[in-house]
Amino acid sequence: MAISDKPANRRTAAPYNTDIGELFVRRFNVVSIYVVVLLLLAAAIVWSGIKTAEAVQQYHQDYKTLQDMKKQERKLQIEHQRLLIEQQTFSATPQIASRAVAELGMYSPTLKDKLIIQPGVATALAPVVSDDDDELDLDVVGPRASTDISPEEPVAEAGQ
Repeated sequence: MAISDKPANRRTAAPYNTDIGELFVRRFNVVSIYVVVLLLLAAAIVWSGIKTAEAVQQYHQDYKTLQDMKKQERKLQIEHQRLLIEQQTFSATPQIASRAVAELGMYSPTLKDKLIIQPGVATALAPVVSDDDDELDLDVVGPRASTDISPEEPVAEAGQ
């Protein structure tokens, strides 16, 4: 055998000044690839755990919001029912009449304010109440519509 720098037996021990890291690198060249893969898997597991925790937190927040909205819906349904009952109460005829008088200042027309129109007659009959006997008399009233006024009669301006 020729004399060389390499030991003849590969199983011979390494010199005492070599550290363990260099031994692993020499002996396991592929270890660095496995380490990278394991680190990536560990990072993926941690990332997956974080994302799962965020999803659960978001679910709890959305569920709480849903419950709040359901409570609000129930309150609005109760309010709607109350308003429907109130609407039915105020749509009764006596309620309408009393509110018209109280809030709008309306009043029931008297016999002097009423005008009786008969079909086919060019003139209308206006009821007149006499003060002495409270009987209803009908007076003949001329046409009131602007189309019924003949051209010989002057047209009065509004407000005069």
